[in-house]
Amino acid sequence: MTDYEPMLPEIDFSQLKSAAPSSFSSFPYQDGQLPDDQAYILLSILVAAAPKAVLEIGTFFGHTALHMAENLPDSIIHTVDLPTDFVSYVPARWMKTDHHLITRRDVGKCFRDHPLRSHIIQHFADTASWDFYEVGQPVPTFFFIDGSHSYDYVKNDSEKCFKLCNYQGIFLWHDVDENHGAVIRFLHEWCELGLDVRQISGTPLAILCN
Repeated sequence: MTDYEPMLPEIDFSQLKSAAPSSFSSFPYQDGQLPDDQAYILLSILVAAAPKAVLEIGTFFGHTALHMAENLPDSIIHTVDLPTDFVSYVPARWMKTDHHLITRRDVGKCFRDHPLRSHIIQHFADTASWDFYEVGQPVPTFFFIDGSHSYDYVKNDSEKCFKLCNYQGIFLWHDVDENHGAVIRFLHEWCELGLDVRQISGTPLAILCN
């Protein structure tokens, strides 16, 4: 595992409630994908929490959504990504990041023809204007936020998810590192509000448990 400089108060993975994933398929790594070691940590926390519904911000190729569906076969995995014709959206409401990833994504490719596809609900939307309540019931109580890494988007996505679950849920954020200062800035604001956001030691993952 790569060591990451702590950007927030830390917590060791061993201190978190976790359980071994029942399934873990390793995918060949592609830029923009959640690396296997970090995916394993996320899934261990997910399996222990056993939510009835999950919301992932940022589908990309769908590796993480499929991992989650394989480990929660009785739950619904919601995942949202920009519409496939996003490039025609001019102007965008807020600045987006990772344009090199947006232009080469194949949203949901990993689970598109998978037997667990029926457990994964793909939403296409810009979360700046998306109605998060479209996920319906059961309301997600586990959130993985890994969409656009601009301050406006991280704030928007986190706050709307927090409201959606009535301020009671488990949140994980990716890219909590020196290359994503806007993510750090927002998470520090939540810390200042008294929310117990911690960076998982040695990783670019942060967690909030409520």
